[in-house]
Amino acid sequence: MYPKNKYWNPLVEYLKKKGLEDEFFIGPEVLLYEFPKVLPYQILKDIRLSDYDLEYIVFHKKLPEDMTNDFLDLLRHHYSAVWANHLFVVFKKHPSKIEKLKAVKHLISSRISWKKYYKSDKNKRTGILITTYNRPQFLERLLGQLKNRPEEIVVVNDGSDEKFKPHYEQIKRDFPQVTYMDNPKNIGLVFSMNAGFSYFLADPDVEWVHYFQDDVVIEEELFEKTMKVAHKEKFPVVTGIRREPHQIFKEGTINGIDVLMLRSAPAHHLLMHRQYLMDNMPVPNPYVGAPKPDRGRPGQGSDEDWWLLSWSPKSVVKRGGYIVAVPGLVHTDMDPGLSTWATE
Repeated sequence: MYPKNKYWNPLVEYLKKKGLEDEFFIGPEVLLYEFPKVLPYQILKDIRLSDYDLEYIVFHKKLPEDMTNDFLDLLRHHYSAVWANHLFVVFKKHPSKIEKLKAVKHLISSRISWKKYYKSDKNKRTGILITTYNRPQFLERLLGQLKNRPEEIVVVNDGSDEKFKPHYEQIKRDFPQVTYMDNPKNIGLVFSMNAGFSYFLADPDVEWVHYFQDDVVIEEELFEKTMKVAHKEKFPVVTGIRREPHQIFKEGTINGIDVLMLRSAPAHHLLMHRQYLMDNMPVPNPYVGAPKPDRGRPGQGSDEDWWLLSWSPKSVVKRGGYIVAVPGLVHTDMDPGLSTWATE
């Protein structure tokens, strides 16, 4: 239980007076004892704030480490302080005229030096996930393209056949800086993706994850261009490849980059924000084992791309948005005119 003191007791009394015992609002975790629906600061980095229409937010002046920049922006631009003391400030989204007048007497206590609460993005990182199965020659080529990249690279081998083991072991020796995860048996692409994404999501400093299938080759501008386009809320999914039958719905330019807007895309390459992954994982597995012996529709794949991008109730498409494609940055051997630098 939070120790009762001259700052805490008035806060609880004010919130109860406003009837917040059964309302959602953001505040310090210790308020859970009195207000079970409070959303504590610790989960701010793991939720999409735009999903919540919260009337009240409680700001604790001594807990800056738990607050995110998005949360601070929300407070500053969309809320007004209606009550405050030396330790706490209560913000409201739609204060009444009377509340605004009463807030004047709290003016000194509600002044906040916002600069000291904002965090530098220098600790935010991007990960690279690669899945592979029975194709060590492709994996070796892709890792060769990525050997000078600063991102942590994780390779998940989905229980490749024993005959490929010597080649995969040689790859581990040739690229020791890469983290390798070996499934004990062939469980399917979706299992490997879920395991690899979970590895990165366990690190709160990993904000974006590039996913590659092992048979791709990439253009040098891939990382720079896709990151210029990507945005946590507006464009949480970006791909460097576009092919039929995935339909183009719009064309445009984002930060000087020509893009296509899609509602489906192949999974050869995807750049996804951590929050988007958390919203749409785990990816359900329609079959176990690859190639699948007899399950699913004829010609059906693992559907990981359809789930992540289109089918999931929280997919970007179901939210009314689009998958952003910057075509020509990623190729496979099925594509004509492969870039020469990537295969040399």
